[in-house]
Amino acid sequence: MIRKAVYDDIIQAVQALEEVKKHMLDEGIDQWDQEYPNIKVLTQDIEKGEGFVFIEEGEVLAYMALNELCDEEYNDLIWKTQTPFIVIHRLYVKPTAQGKGISSKMIRFAEEFAIQNQYQSIRFDAFSLNDTANAVYLKKGYDLVGTVRFRKGIFNCYEKTVQ
Repeated sequence: MIRKAVYDDIIQAVQALEEVKKHMLDEGIDQWDQEYPNIKVLTQDIEKGEGFVFIEEGEVLAYMALNELCDEEYNDLIWKTQTPFIVIHRLYVKPTAQGKGISSKMIRFAEEFAIQNQYQSIRFDAFSLNDTANAVYLKKGYDLVGTVRFRKGIFNCYEKTVQ
């Protein structure tokens, strides 16, 4: 079940995040670290009502944030749509739950959320060296719009029209 995250979810969400960070590093993907994302960022998501969790048998297996905020680097790209758009941030699935279609369910939830809230499109970025994530987004019908440089390197930017 996917639902809005609440304060009671924060401990499990952060624990899953730390497992994801370690798993990515073990796979040679140096995308996230102690600086970002962290408990402070997830707490802010929840306070703003922007955090969402995938729960199974009382356990947080996945997390993402949805909002209208994007980094200023996005402004240099040529997007297919104008406003309004929504952005997916911090989408992750606990390593022991990966490969079970949970990320696909989270993406579909974001798409349905966008439609229900009358957004024209969904945008987000993915670390260019995270081959698995990039393949999933292309498979789900997201178009590669361009690349941006953040602190950790080059990120691919994606967009999908939902209206």
